[in-house]
Parts: sequence; C-alpha cells; structure tokens
Amino acid sequence: MLGYAVLDLETTGFSPKGGDRVVEIGIVLLDGAGHRQGEWSTLVQPGRSVGATAVHRITEHDVAGAPTMGQIAGRLVDQLRGRLVVAHNASFDVAFLDAELRRVGVGLPPGRVPWACTMRLGRQLLSPRPPTFKLADCCRAAGIGLHHAHSALGDARAAAELFGVYQDIAAGLDGPPPWAGACARAGNYPWPIGLVDPDDAPLVLRS
Repeated sequence: MLGYAVLDLETTGFSPKGGDRVVEIGIVLLDGAGHRQGEWSTLVQPGRSVGATAVHRITEHDVAGAPTMGQIAGRLVDQLRGRLVVAHNASFDVAFLDAELRRVGVGLPPGRVPWACTMRLGRQLLSPRPPTFKLADCCRAAGIGLHHAHSALGDARAAAELFGVYQDIAAGLDGPPPWAGACARAGNYPWPIGLVDPDDAPLVLRS
C-alpha cells in the first residue's frame, strides 16, 4: 500500500441516486506513517445547479470554467490508486465517488472500495466523546483547527490531521489499528487502469 488518500467531496445535495452531483474534490495524500505527500483539488462542473451555495459557498459562476468529471476521472483515480481512502462520513463520499465514475463509464469493480471513516473512528478512539461526531466537533475534541469548513480541501486537510491523531492514539493500544484490515485490502484493490482523460482540462480552485 502506498499510503492514504484523505478525500472530501462537496456536492449539490445528499443523494447520488437522486441526481445530486459533485461540485468540488479535495484530496490530501499521506504516506504510510501519516506524513503529508501532497494535495489535489478542483472544482467540478456538475452539469446542473450547484445546489446549496449557502453551505459550500460555490456558485454557478465558480464552476463555469471548471472541468467535468469525465475530463478528470483518470487523474482522480490515479490519486486514489494503491491507497486507503480516508474520509469523514466515508460511506457518503465513496457513494458519490462510485456514482460519478459510473456516470462517465468508469465502472468500479465489485466489492466495497477499502476505506477508513474518521467519523466512525472517533466513536472508537476519542475520549472524552464530543457532543456529536461531525467533523468540527471531532476536530475540536482532538485539538485540531478546522479552517475553511465545507471547502473540499479545507475539510480534507482537517480529516488528515484528525486521522494523524487517531494514528497516535492507536499506536498506544494493544493490537493493530482499527483500519488495518482495510489497509491490507487497499493495496490490492483493482482500480480501473488505462484511463485517458479526453483532454487536458485544467483543474480549477475556488477563489
């Protein structure tokens, strides 16, 4: 396994099956020890209304020149390949990831994408327990600042720091960390290969 890809997606709503789409991607890459290796982020043209601008602060103007998912699917998969996907409320992000890739003809193989969820891990590892396990409350309980909340890269950075706290906590416990089994599967997960994006569309960051 190459390490971890801490992922956050900003979306038009809550239901990929109901037609909601991704409007921003943020990824922080970590090595196996949790050291930061790089970041990757872009706004995404969803092909529909951007939805809840009051939450994610992304407007129609922001995404006007952004690439579509079809234009960046290959680059996105390359960020994740060989790594354990880490996200806060990971089932939400992975469901959108799967739906978006399938929509552009990139079928993921059968079986669940290996992931670790910083929200679920908070229930196991944080003490004292925060009032909720939302990202902001987990970060506050762990002594981490959350900057630019509800921006994909801001939330991914915070989740990466939170995961680092969990690594430190787990190192003091008996036995392997809770995500050890997912790590073993992540190294062998067969992400699609040979994807060629249709053009070299530039990534677009929010201003």
